[in-house]
Amino acid sequence: MEDVTFGGFPNETACGLCTDFWATGARLRKSDAEAWEKASNNVEDVTFGGFPNETACGLCTDFWATGARLRKSDAEAREKASNNVEDVTFGGFPNETACGLCADFWATGARLRKSDAEAREKSQSPHPKHNGGTAMKRLRGLIVILSAIAAMFITTGLVRAANDDANVNFNVQAQIPDNQIDKKQSYFDLKMNPGQTQTVSTIVQNTSDKDMRIKNEIHTAHTNENGQIEYVTESKKQDSSLKVPLKKITQLHEAKVITVPANSKKTVSATIRVPDNAKTGVILGAWYFERIDAKQKDRKTGVTVHNKYSYAVAMKLTVNHEVSAALKLNDVKPGLRNYKKGVFANLQNTAAVIIPNLTVQGKIYPQGSDKVVKQAKLQQMIMAPNSNFDFPILFGGEELKPGKYTLKMTAKNENDTWHFKRHFTIRASDANRINDKSLDKAKPRHPGWYMVEGAGAVIILGAIIGGATWWFRRRR
Repeated sequence: MEDVTFGGFPNETACGLCTDFWATGARLRKSDAEAWEKASNNVEDVTFGGFPNETACGLCTDFWATGARLRKSDAEAREKASNNVEDVTFGGFPNETACGLCADFWATGARLRKSDAEAREKSQSPHPKHNGGTAMKRLRGLIVILSAIAAMFITTGLVRAANDDANVNFNVQAQIPDNQIDKKQSYFDLKMNPGQTQTVSTIVQNTSDKDMRIKNEIHTAHTNENGQIEYVTESKKQDSSLKVPLKKITQLHEAKVITVPANSKKTVSATIRVPDNAKTGVILGAWYFERIDAKQKDRKTGVTVHNKYSYAVAMKLTVNHEVSAALKLNDVKPGLRNYKKGVFANLQNTAAVIIPNLTVQGKIYPQGSDKVVKQAKLQQMIMAPNSNFDFPILFGGEELKPGKYTLKMTAKNENDTWHFKRHFTIRASDANRINDKSLDKAKPRHPGWYMVEGAGAVIILGAIIGGATWWFRRRR
């Protein structure tokens, strides 16, 4: 049979998602045009691995809409065809797996059987116009084998991630009170007044067959080093503009560690007390829950692994009403982050309001010059009320050089724009210390690497030329 296309994709790609893993597609060859026409008209819709005709691959539903469809109108011809077509492999994969990436989802593949040895021999004979087809099949087979190995590792990773999710075995649901501002939200979005006291509660559900110990505590939100609101971990240092942290005004009724019986629910409560002198604006944080008995033993290595499963239910208290944003530039100085050197500009949100969709761009110039030394831009950031973070301008492989510099920075979102300009100095002692500790140094390459790369290029080129020569000889 001639080349078959699947769902409108090119002959060389049977599955849009699997392009990198399934290089050759499913190819059936035919030398008898009349028999091909008859077969194409007399075989009914084919299902793959038990999936509906409209979906050839369960994983590829969004990419492969129609599947491979062969039609039939003659019941007698159908029976004959089903008995005389051998097992079909796809892209060189075994009959049991039509797609290497989909191994766990597509167990049986598409299988057509044949009992006529003569017809089988005829179908396996090469097309008279394609000498050297065997060589190409071998080359394709090699590519597919390597691709299948890569696909196996990716599939394994996906399954592990799914198993980890299944092991959480608990969930938390906030009980939304009447003073909820946005009742569509599943977190606490409460309208509060100075001096107001309110009790809130959540339901913790244990879906496992064993009792579960869960830690619960109140966290005050801050902005992390990536310019995002952080609810899970608390800031090491409280922002200077934050006067009423959520943690200080919220008291838990239960112990810090609660026990939820197997297959049951437990209601936990907390009381919020807004101070009489609380300023207008937003107080932000979260009610944090974490399993403390989530550990597993690896069967192969015998090593005990401690997993961390947690939930954070956001708590947003709006006292009176929201206020306007206020952004401030503090210190600008050289430093290290994760052993990467750069200049860090501390941005502070001094207002009790969330600043969303923030874009910040910073450029460093030598003082008195218009030549940009280094620049950086971050988008889609969101800052917590009364918080700060260090905006990074990383130098990569370039070393910090002593001298006097100027930072020009612009921060903006849909509602506000801020412009900052700050002179700063990099001292020689700081530059040397930071450059020495940095791991992103521009190290000179050893001359031996060039020899290794050159030898590798010669070997690859020789293999390509040798393979092409062998293939052309086989065609003759």
